[in-house]
Amino acid sequence: MITALSNYFRISISKGSEIIPVASEIEHVRQYLIIQQMRYGDTFAYETEVGPELMNVPIVKLTLQPLVENAIYHGVKMVRRPGKIRISGWAHEGTGYLQVTDNGPGIAPERLALLRSSLAEGDAREEAPIGFGVRNVHRRLQLHYGPQYGLDYESELGAGTTVIVTWPLKDRDQPEV
Repeated sequence: MITALSNYFRISISKGSEIIPVASEIEHVRQYLIIQQMRYGDTFAYETEVGPELMNVPIVKLTLQPLVENAIYHGVKMVRRPGKIRISGWAHEGTGYLQVTDNGPGIAPERLALLRSSLAEGDAREEAPIGFGVRNVHRRLQLHYGPQYGLDYESELGAGTTVIVTWPLKDRDQPEV
């Protein structure tokens, strides 16, 4: 656990860089999951399947950890069956996609609609159905890449929740090569 924790903090610091390769982001969340599995035992399993084309692509750091944390606390921890968290990623037509899926209880349709509208409107009210971590990840992605990028949620009651991260593969701050 000490090794996982030290690796987790080392990647969190990332020599002060706000942008890290997807491979480092995946490793960071893997260390977090190792720690959580030590805490919760065999109540959940996880898998990652991220395409090799994404591994060296830069992304805003600490994008996945809050999403995986929510998948544990609001997803797999809330069901009696074995929990499953899946992290996947791929590239398509100049956009990167990372997806965190859990097999938890899902989100009621009306609450899901509120969550989506809160993300779209940048709702910062206390009663908004969106946590600080999710709001922070969404805003950091939008501030860095533009308002068309960020988070989107899909969910089905009794079947689980999926959060999808989108960002451009070509960073707008990168000069043409």
